[in-house]
Amino acid sequence: MNERTLASAVAAAAVVVAVALAPGSAAGQTPTPFNPPRTSDGQPDIQGVYAPNAPDAAHSLEEGAEPENTLGRTTRNRAEIDADLKNRHVLIIDPAPGPKIPYQPWARAKQRELLEAMFTPIKITDIEPEDRCALLGVPRSNYRGDVDIIQSPGMVTLHYAWNHAYRMIPLDGRPHLPEQIRLFNGDSRGHWEGNTLVVDVTNLSDETWFDSHGTIHSDALHVIERWTVVDANTINYAATLDDPKAFTRPWTIAYSFNRLKDKNYEVWEEACVEGNDPTIEGELSVGRLLTAKGVKGRHEHTPGFYDEK
Repeated sequence: MNERTLASAVAAAAVVVAVALAPGSAAGQTPTPFNPPRTSDGQPDIQGVYAPNAPDAAHSLEEGAEPENTLGRTTRNRAEIDADLKNRHVLIIDPAPGPKIPYQPWARAKQRELLEAMFTPIKITDIEPEDRCALLGVPRSNYRGDVDIIQSPGMVTLHYAWNHAYRMIPLDGRPHLPEQIRLFNGDSRGHWEGNTLVVDVTNLSDETWFDSHGTIHSDALHVIERWTVVDANTINYAATLDDPKAFTRPWTIAYSFNRLKDKNYEVWEEACVEGNDPTIEGELSVGRLLTAKGVKGRHEHTPGFYDEK
């Protein structure tokens, strides 16, 4: 078994552990499988609006939530915030204990370069893709905000609140798009394995990041998603990411989605216009001013977090 195959096996085992800890299971007991209602074409019916249990992951997958953001704006003191820093909720479950993405040296060095450019941006590519209103890609779209799951015969559609983005996932076994076609949200093909929707995502553009902290990938990124129905209100999500050009091995994130039960709830578009001129120009003006004054830094929560150890 080679290193990449072994890593994939470890990732799969980690997902099994995550699913085994789902609601309804207990030590020494075999959980009773949930029997969801079915759509007209026999799919498990998971339609509805869900919120990801992934606080601040879209900002930083590796460092997790940023408790310092609340300092001076809440009644919490420095000691309480420091305690939170030690117990950040991080989605990366493999490699364990994490939370680092297994980057090749060139990719980690590129991330540090981007984080330094973000601190004092002087050109538009120094600003992270979300602030430029680009589509977020996979899996970042899934932990950015609410998602409305819509099903029709042979199709699952994911409609995101952020930026009016959506993904259509055919279930009919059609082939992927030609390799030369690259899309921000990639090309998805799905099938059901019991109560788990397995989605194969290819044809991803290399212009997206996994979060706001310069977490790049190449055009070789391949994502396998597993959406497992746990009960009437919970979906366990896991994604294994492989990119032989940027990673030393595949790695996996996992978290849950919780159904929003308010029957009157509506998904409101978080509109974002590509270019986002006032915000972009403001960031660039400040960045150029700081650069002219010789100011340097790095966008990170913990000093030295992204340095090679």
